[in-house]
Amino acid sequence: MTWKHVFAVVTGCALAGMVLGGIFGFAAGKITPDFFRHLIPWRDVEPLGLATFFGGTAGVLLGGGLGGFAVIVHGILDLRKQETTG
Repeated sequence: MTWKHVFAVVTGCALAGMVLGGIFGFAAGKITPDFFRHLIPWRDVEPLGLATFFGGTAGVLLGGGLGGFAVIVHGILDLRKQETTG
């Protein structure tokens, strides 16, 4: 696996996580806006926007982590395959 492929996998997973996390945050902010009002120390920030931002940020971190984990598992499986074949 080349470094370009590793970069593409991790970046793709992080972007997919950002989209899914943003959608989840938007839905959570739309359903329960009063919950996010308690988390916001500033009163001029809209709860829906903050929930979307937090969801997208968490999605990037978790999606990138999942992509990194996939690269590590792929590397381990390649090493095991090389050991058994020769």
